[in-house]
Amino acid sequence: MRYTLLLGWVLGLGLLLGCAPLLEAEDPLPTTILQLPDGRSVTLEIAATPQQRSLGLMFRPRLADNRGMLFLFPHADTHAIWMKNTLIPLDILWLDDHYRIIHLEAAAPPCRSEPCPIYQPPAPAWYVIELAAGAATRSDLRIGAILPVTLNHAAPPPLP
Repeated sequence: MRYTLLLGWVLGLGLLLGCAPLLEAEDPLPTTILQLPDGRSVTLEIAATPQQRSLGLMFRPRLADNRGMLFLFPHADTHAIWMKNTLIPLDILWLDDHYRIIHLEAAAPPCRSEPCPIYQPPAPAWYVIELAAGAATRSDLRIGAILPVTLNHAAPPPLP
């Protein structure tokens, strides 16, 4: 009992002092660079595991114009995206196995109440890219455009 109280006191003091490195989130996600057709580049965090894909960009208070997320899936499907616990509007792009945009949701708003809208493409996609709202318009991204995504050895692409 005495040990439990001492441990609780030490952990509580550590939290109060901001000294809780043991409670840190998991390691940062690997990244890749996406060259947009207008010449701008965007650094994409790579969400390759079910847990990473499930969390996505949830709980982030902002997303810089030159940042985003690339979702890698093990197979092509009409991968649904929702904005639950997402605090910022996003442009969502679904890409086929040739990195061609097959569907685009511009400025999908955060979900303010349930049930949250679900966004999904009309055809199977291999990849999903999320960018800050407005990025697709600024870069003139449209259905049919090709976004060659370069993946490094840290996160190999699924085999189409």
